[in-house]
Amino acid sequence: MTNILISGSSIAGATLAYWLRHHGFSTTVVERTAGLRPGGQAIDVRGAALTVAERMGVLDEMRGLRTTWRGMSMLDGDGNEVMRDTEGTYSGGRFDSGDVELLKEDLTRIVHDRARDGVEYLFDDTVTSIGQDGEVTFENSPRAASTW
Repeated sequence: MTNILISGSSIAGATLAYWLRHHGFSTTVVERTAGLRPGGQAIDVRGAALTVAERMGVLDEMRGLRTTWRGMSMLDGDGNEVMRDTEGTYSGGRFDSGDVELLKEDLTRIVHDRARDGVEYLFDDTVTSIGQDGEVTFENSPRAASTW
């Protein structure tokens, strides 16, 4: 079995880990923080990302956690409102589209929860070196393998 090492357990890292495990790879994810990173801005999931979420089986959960923000306003330098829109936002588009806007920490948790079975996670660690032979050393973990 081929072993894969992913650095970073946020949305992209966890999604990649899910699909690699799904296709039979042995996957380890190393993450600098002690756990999933909280916070972050809202994320717009649209286009091909909606298809990926549906195929992962997480789209309904994402829709259940979508933001309920309904509009935006722009202020001038003095704090006076110069524009208001209740039908969409510049970053997220129209509210009546099939896109899903949710908080980054919610999306990170959803994808991580879906990807964690069968994936090894090394939290509070980072890669310190990768040798020519593929041997990886970590800052905190004594684990090293030449098969990556």
